[in-house]
Amino acid sequence: MKAAGFILSAFCLPILALGQAAAPASSPKVLPKPDFILHYGGQKEEGPGLVLGPMKTENGKTTGSFAVYGGPSLAQVLGLSFSGDGKLLAVGSTPGLVDLWDVEKRAKLRSLKAGTPLALTSDGRVLATTGNGLELWDVASGKLWKTIKWTGGTVKQLSFDNSGTRLLVSANGEGDAVFDVAAGQRLATLTAAQGAQFSRDGSLVIGSNTKHLAVWNTMDWSQVRDLPNGPDYVTKFAAYPEKDLVVIGGSKSARLLRLSSGEEIAKVGLGYTTFVAFDQNDSLIFTYPSGGFAIWDIAGKQLCGAPDLGNGTVALSANDAWLAAAPVGGGTDVMLWSVQSILRACGLPLTKSAQ
Repeated sequence: MKAAGFILSAFCLPILALGQAAAPASSPKVLPKPDFILHYGGQKEEGPGLVLGPMKTENGKTTGSFAVYGGPSLAQVLGLSFSGDGKLLAVGSTPGLVDLWDVEKRAKLRSLKAGTPLALTSDGRVLATTGNGLELWDVASGKLWKTIKWTGGTVKQLSFDNSGTRLLVSANGEGDAVFDVAAGQRLATLTAAQGAQFSRDGSLVIGSNTKHLAVWNTMDWSQVRDLPNGPDYVTKFAAYPEKDLVVIGGSKSARLLRLSSGEEIAKVGLGYTTFVAFDQNDSLIFTYPSGGFAIWDIAGKQLCGAPDLGNGTVALSANDAWLAAAPVGGGTDVMLWSVQSILRACGLPLTKSAQ
């Protein structure tokens, strides 16, 4: 089949590196193929054609190329967010497009001209995106509901608490900010965190940066814990305060730590980390560093893995129903796995909701 075009660009290199990384040697089993792919023209069983060019190094400069065929454009998915029940998925793509999908019906509900990062509230009623400030959309109507003024650096992550009343904003080169959604007012600036996370009950915010692992009380935004961290900068962060655990993804590895002491329990992946998450059933950790996607137990033992899960953009639904990932060169397509099918393939117990 004839390729539609070729692109030679440095921004492809991290994505290619993810796709070519070797599988972790300790992984006895690999993930199954996705259950289905959400595609711009409807459900699609196979991804678009993709040709990866050879990596070459000349005079200290590394280059590569790829060609995509069979798709409408060279768009790339950079943001994924589920509603709490896993039924709605927001997909943010370049250049400035957000698709809203009904996952169970595998049907696109609408598209918005909005930017990434993005985040859905747990009830799926409000979508936060970036654009002319922090934009809040009414999902049912697809209309812009509110814009919150933003004067900080480039936003790299958005997330809501479970009530949908507070929004966490992480930006390059500064501490995270917390906003009251209804009033549009800043509640706090968390100077020791980049990419922080609300606890499940909303009573705490836990975050870290190159020097700190810190915890804040959301009643008065007082800092209740500050432990040393680093020296690597933080790329992704996940907290499980109920089990006294956090995972800090960085430029060189993903580390499992005790929240109370900062003690490192185990490395849960090597390389630049684009995704970390705990499941909701007290037993599993999901990570995606450049060394490969992996599932771990909460003691830091690897249970399952895959050398390649796409371009690094991954999301796990809060109810552990779905895992979503964007394929390399897949335009606006998204791969979906049932978490239950992953657990079966990996020989792991099913989640509580499926038992």
